[in-house]
Amino acid sequence: MLEKILQLKSQSMTISQIAEECGLTIGQVKYRLQKGKSKSEQEGHQPNHQLPQKAEPDDNQGWRLASYYGRDIIKAMAQGPTVLFVYWEITWPRMRMVASYLQSDYRQIQKGIRIYDVTDRLFDGHNAHWHRDFQIQEEANGWYVNDLQPDRTYIVDFGLFDQNRFCPILRSESVVTPRNTKAVWGEPLIEPVTQTSVPSWFENFSSYSLYTKSTP
Repeated sequence: MLEKILQLKSQSMTISQIAEECGLTIGQVKYRLQKGKSKSEQEGHQPNHQLPQKAEPDDNQGWRLASYYGRDIIKAMAQGPTVLFVYWEITWPRMRMVASYLQSDYRQIQKGIRIYDVTDRLFDGHNAHWHRDFQIQEEANGWYVNDLQPDRTYIVDFGLFDQNRFCPILRSESVVTPRNTKAVWGEPLIEPVTQTSVPSWFENFSSYSLYTKSTP
């Protein structure tokens, strides 16, 4: 498969065109090219297809985290009080399904993400405080969203803009931006419980459980 990808690449085909021709996702094509580059460098020679000689840093004894996993996913991560980083992967079967539904060529449809402010909301897709749209490039698989508000909860959709409407394909889990102010001495980090008989649910919960130290 790598030889076919390299042959198509030598014909000045784009990554998306190669993916369609080989029945792969854009991510899978990039991963195979990266894997072929690493193998060539380990063998200590440059093959006929002239892969680049410079390798990415690898400090873990030759192991590196795969960039793509061949599954549909979108993640949003807080990078600061006002910035989110969003990355996604969409498989070729999902692309073809969406393109068939829209009766359009997937490569020609404008891709984008939509971010929702869902603070204190049980989000149903329509009840966000506000939303903001971003159009992205064809081969992009990540995006920084700036100028957000601290201490707010957000959800991000990846989708397509078709005929003045946004068609969501993938939806992230909620993510909270950190506060950008110092806590006042004695100020509780969460709202105190008023009804002790009713459990309280929070947007964030640590994976570490809290235990009361018992006395012998």
